[in-house]
Amino acid sequence: MLENLVELLTSDAIIWLIMGVSLGLVFGAIPGLSATLAVVLLIPFTYSLSAETGIATLIGAYVGGISGGLVAAIMINMPGTPSSVATTFDGFPMAKQGRAGKALGVGVISSFFGTLFSWGALVLFAPKLSAITLKFGPYEMVGAILFGLTAVISLSGESLHKGLVSAALGLALCLIGIENGSFAKRATFNNPMLAGGIPYMPALIGMFVISEVLNQFEKIDEKYLVPKQKLKGAYMTLKEFIESLPNMIRSSFVGLLIGILPGIGGSFANFVTYDLAKRSSKHPETFGKGNYQGVVASESGNNATIGGALIPMVCLGIPGDIVTAALMGGLMLKNASPGPYFMREHGDLANTIFNSLLIASLVMLVIMLLIAIRVFAVVLRLPKYVMLPLVLVMALAGIYNINYSIPEMFVGLIMGVFGYMLDKFKYPKTPLVITLILGKSLELYFRRGLVLSSGSLLPFVQRPYSLAFLILTVIALAVPFVSKARKKAKAKEENGNTAPKESEVQE
Repeated sequence: MLENLVELLTSDAIIWLIMGVSLGLVFGAIPGLSATLAVVLLIPFTYSLSAETGIATLIGAYVGGISGGLVAAIMINMPGTPSSVATTFDGFPMAKQGRAGKALGVGVISSFFGTLFSWGALVLFAPKLSAITLKFGPYEMVGAILFGLTAVISLSGESLHKGLVSAALGLALCLIGIENGSFAKRATFNNPMLAGGIPYMPALIGMFVISEVLNQFEKIDEKYLVPKQKLKGAYMTLKEFIESLPNMIRSSFVGLLIGILPGIGGSFANFVTYDLAKRSSKHPETFGKGNYQGVVASESGNNATIGGALIPMVCLGIPGDIVTAALMGGLMLKNASPGPYFMREHGDLANTIFNSLLIASLVMLVIMLLIAIRVFAVVLRLPKYVMLPLVLVMALAGIYNINYSIPEMFVGLIMGVFGYMLDKFKYPKTPLVITLILGKSLELYFRRGLVLSSGSLLPFVQRPYSLAFLILTVIALAVPFVSKARKKAKAKEENGNTAPKESEVQE
């Protein structure tokens, strides 16, 4: 592995890797574009390259694309990629408070830590972690998804009932389209555009980018999205790093595990890690108001999914997310199909994947801290009358380029208006997005489980991993209500102690 690392650093592969990271950062920073698009666009350019150089380029674009999303999330409240949606919750408030430099610096360091953490797991534990995922059938996936859905409670804002209504709307949208088991059409109104259901990527871009464009058009008299400020303090102090370390480790670990589970990925990991950070905080009320720990949780979690998604790809030939599916396509073009025998038959290429992830994370750190933060911050501070139409066009172009589908552009626009209406009536959008992402997977795995068990629910509580997730789900649901009840009891007790005694009143 060390020999392969030296070879990468001393060959033209390092130049291509740097180009891949740079392109990924640009695509990640522009709302509507994504790491997936960056990787897909680069695949044709790797045809003439060696297998090692080609995969290094694609890994660089992957890391850059996921990391770059934090810039727009913090500076203009529009996540550059779906993996950085939760970064907007505290990153943009920090920018509005004149702390954009700190938010960007914290995000970059956290992104680097998450990627480095997942790289360590990839190198040391890939075969063992893949063996665990082999034991995950439909029962375990249902448990894992149910546990993930508990994030809806914490991320519902000040009104839990509005959060639950939003979540229910997300589940309702999941029912549109052809049903997985019987292939019956549900709520399509004989419209071919709705036959495939509501695709979550266009919906996500619509809900968080296009809706924000509409919100900002209302405030067009304000020339800029954020106040003019110097990007000072764009580094974490040692004290801040030490304080954030437990959050980084927890978020990276959770992001790694979510990355390993096929089909979930960073689009969901940033919500879960943010939710856990908020629940674990001594001051959860500060989240959403500029607490940098929210940025730490989101960015370390979403970047940790990179190594997590690569583990089943390398060891089992199962893509962890849509980006690794594209990477698999690039590998197969070089006659190297990932799978159980990949590390034995293509050891050098496997080492290239491991080392490229390490080098790309270091390159990302250097480029972001020294160049990209300042350049993107200036570019993203264009006047609103220039910025908003540009973002709208790029968002629609990004949606089109996912599947080259014009109907999906209409989905993005409709969901953008829907998100705008939710904002007007002060309904949180995050619960809707969480259930939209996970709803179809929950139905699919639940149906598969019932088919395998002939309609019995017992296997869902008899298998150890499934039972563990269900227990965690019950605990996660109970904790907020118990905590709220204890606070009420404590407040009542304090009010009772401070109330004047009867003798004092008579005097």
